[in-house]
Amino acid sequence: SEGASCMNCHMPRINEGLEAVVRTHMIYSPTDASMIESNHPNACNLCHTDRSIDWTTEHLTQWYGAKFSEDKISKSYSNRTEAVARGWMNSDNEAVRLVGADAACRANDRSLLPSILRILDDPYLLNRQFAAMGIERLLGIQLDEYGYSFYMSSAERQAPLKQLREQFLDAK
Repeated sequence: SEGASCMNCHMPRINEGLEAVVRTHMIYSPTDASMIESNHPNACNLCHTDRSIDWTTEHLTQWYGAKFSEDKISKSYSNRTEAVARGWMNSDNEAVRLVGADAACRANDRSLLPSILRILDDPYLLNRQFAAMGIERLLGIQLDEYGYSFYMSSAERQAPLKQLREQFLDAK
């Protein structure tokens, strides 16, 4: 499994590279309370994008005896039962949104497609670029065929985004 690879848990993909989110060069413990309690990308939910923070803390406590501040977690996670990656993509922090979208695409988590598509309209060009690459891989499409380019203005992006939402979200 992915969890059997030491690097996936101890050197997670949380750094922006030139064309991909890459592994950090720092070695972390997946039980690092500061990452978990602050609602920043953590190794567990980078793979388990569909799981909640309560699922994550429960497993880290059972497996490793990790302890977390319930107060800090409650303050950092507005919805403790939703997929953590969905919360990351709604973060005020642009780097957290980028990593969240990348993780959801890398995990092939189509349940998070509405959130990933929203990143295509992110105010930060880099987030739109990385989300575009991820969506193209996830859906097996070329966004330029829909008239979308990550460098378009917000007004120019609206028609292609509407078409993408209609095709991939409203068809369900």
